[in-house]
Parts: sequence; structure tokens; C-alpha cells
Amino acid sequence: MDGLRETLKLDPVADREGFSVLYPDAIERKWSYGRPIVQPMPTVGSETVDDTGFLRLLIDDLVARRIADPARVYVTGMSRGGLMAFTAACALADKVAAAAALITGMTEPQREDCRPSRPIPIMALAGTGDWTQAYDGWLGGMGRLLSVPETMEFWRALHGCTQQDRRMLPHRDDRDRTHVVLVEWSACKSGARLRLYRVNGGGHQLPSLTVIADAQSEQRWGLRNRDLETAEEVWRYVKDYTR
Repeated sequence: MDGLRETLKLDPVADREGFSVLYPDAIERKWSYGRPIVQPMPTVGSETVDDTGFLRLLIDDLVARRIADPARVYVTGMSRGGLMAFTAACALADKVAAAAALITGMTEPQREDCRPSRPIPIMALAGTGDWTQAYDGWLGGMGRLLSVPETMEFWRALHGCTQQDRRMLPHRDDRDRTHVVLVEWSACKSGARLRLYRVNGGGHQLPSLTVIADAQSEQRWGLRNRDLETAEEVWRYVKDYTR
């Protein structure tokens, strides 16, 4: 929870734009996003944690207390939290208006199990140099992580998008060895637009203009891009959608 708050830097955007941010805490700090591909999902006693049910009840409570607008509930997360954001987009389409899944693709079981009541607008951000949640996917002992292109193709087909555009975003720092390509899908039957920020050379880190890319974190997680502020891009995307 505190890690996401510190890394994403969404609070200043919320303060400026006037929306509420909630940081739910997962059991064992691991979201139970569905069928596993590496290790079993978290449990309480002998029961697998139902984080989808938890988020549903949480949204209902926030709406009942008038903290959340039922038409403008958005979800985002990074890494395993990004996997949970995909699960929410699949299973909570009646509650969620848009989702931003960061530094991960979907798993193959997630794709197989995803039957949303309506297509949810999706923004994704991922680095091609990410060796934690590999951009090109990987095979775990219990299943497969889809590549990010496979993931976006699933959502493109679901939305019925027929146009694709891409452009390189402005590069701000010559010392930054990464570059961001913005890929967008449009002319979608759903009326939405899908968006992927592909960070060429980027690691398992969120791009930021304010978070310092120190050598120790980059050695562990890969390069951090400095061309954009992830929180700003998340809000810029989701705010256009209502349920």
C-alpha cells in the first residue's frame, strides 16, 4: 500500500483534480488475481482469498457512504496489482468505469476466464526491458504470463477496435536510455480508445519526472524512464470514461 502510494505519486493529482484515492491492502501483500501461474494464491485458513469479492464490497461501501461516484470508479495497480486491475476489469465491469494496469501483461488463465459484462477501457504501461514481469511473456511452473502485445490484442478484439496508431513521445533527458512509444487503438465498437505506453528499454519501474532513478533500484528492477509522470497519464486516460 505505502509502496504504491510512494511510487505512483497519485495523491498530488487527486488533490489538484478533486478526486478520492484509496489504497486497499492485500493479504500477505499479494493480490489474489485468479488462477496462479507461479505460486498458489494467498489463503486465510484453508480458503483462497477472494479479492474480487473484497473489491466489490469495498466499492459498494464507498458508494453507499458517498465517497465514490458509482459512475466514475477506476482501478489501477502495478506488477501483481496490475494483474489484479486486469481481473477487476474482467470481473467487475458492472462497477468499474476504466482500468490502468501497469508493468505487467495478463496471465493466460486470466484471458481464458475473462468474460466481462461489457468491455472496460484499458490503459497499460510496460517496459520492454522488464525481467520481473517480462514484456514478451514467460512460462511459469503453473501457467503462462502473456506478452503485453498479446494482452492488448485480447482487449482490442473485445472492444472491436479497427485502427491503430503509434508515436514516440518527447524525450526529456539525454541521460535517460529509455524512450516511450504511445500506441493507441481507436474506431472501437465499444466507443472507447485503448492505450499502451511502451517504454523501450524500461524495466520494472514506473516512469516519473519526480522519482529519482537511483543506481541501486535500476540494478535490481531495470531502467526508469523520465519522460512522463505515470500518475498524470493514468488520470488523463481514465477521467474520460463513465459507467
